[in-house]
Amino acid sequence: MKLPPLNALRVFLVAAEQHSFTKAGETLHLTQGAVSRHIQTLEAHYGLPLFVRQARGLALTPEGAALLPAVRDAFARIEAASDAISRRSRELRVKASPSIASRWVLPKLTRFRNLHPELTVFLVTVTAFDPNFKSREYDISFQASISKEPGLIYHRLRSARFVPVASPALFQGKPLPTPAEFRNYPLLHPSHEDPFWAEWFALAGESAGGNPEAYAFDTLDLAIVAASRGMGITLAEESMIADDLAGGTLVQLSDIALVTDWAYYLIYPQELATLPSVIAFRDWALAEFSDSPPPVAS
Repeated sequence: MKLPPLNALRVFLVAAEQHSFTKAGETLHLTQGAVSRHIQTLEAHYGLPLFVRQARGLALTPEGAALLPAVRDAFARIEAASDAISRRSRELRVKASPSIASRWVLPKLTRFRNLHPELTVFLVTVTAFDPNFKSREYDISFQASISKEPGLIYHRLRSARFVPVASPALFQGKPLPTPAEFRNYPLLHPSHEDPFWAEWFALAGESAGGNPEAYAFDTLDLAIVAASRGMGITLAEESMIADDLAGGTLVQLSDIALVTDWAYYLIYPQELATLPSVIAFRDWALAEFSDSPPPVAS
């Protein structure tokens, strides 16, 4: 069946919710006669009445009552989609883990703002990953991943490389420890279940071990902050500690780097690939955070 006129459906929805052609006309800035003509058009389309007049106003026929929920839902969906399109022309919601947000994005976000002052950036810090962006709470995401989900575009930024670091104050003027001596100090774990220390010791040719007073954290950032405060030695992701090493709050204890199967990606749904705000952020992020940035056009 041919779809009915959209304007007539809109008039039907307002009239049904207000039980009055007069009130519907006031809401839609139409005369009562114009409202009646829209309803007549709709009733002619279906070949049956949608309203009956009662002493207290209008009431829906059974057919009108059956039509109302579908029309209400359709217009709600159109309104939501329109709002999203309008929002995305002036806003961008970026998801990142707390560690990536604090150590990658925030220190450089002003640069993006200076390039695109027309965009408001909302930085959403969430540890869990919504692989299909079903929540729609964000448009683009920084994510460490070892697999790829369908329907998403992945731009590889860099491998995850972990090196041992600590505060110089931890050693109280003594020479920096060798890998074999790490077990004399508390080992800080970037997460509760990661195998990184065991893998790093194996790579270094040492048996795994450590001080029983070790700590485990929920984020890389917390482990790095704890290390900078002299709480122990941690494995830190190499790209997140440049400022700490330059400022002297951390010192790298070995050149041996654990390269995991994980890599960092910039991810967004395929349907947002042509959105100007996503394109602008993608190009900026690839230039800022990729270990193989795209060549600069001459």
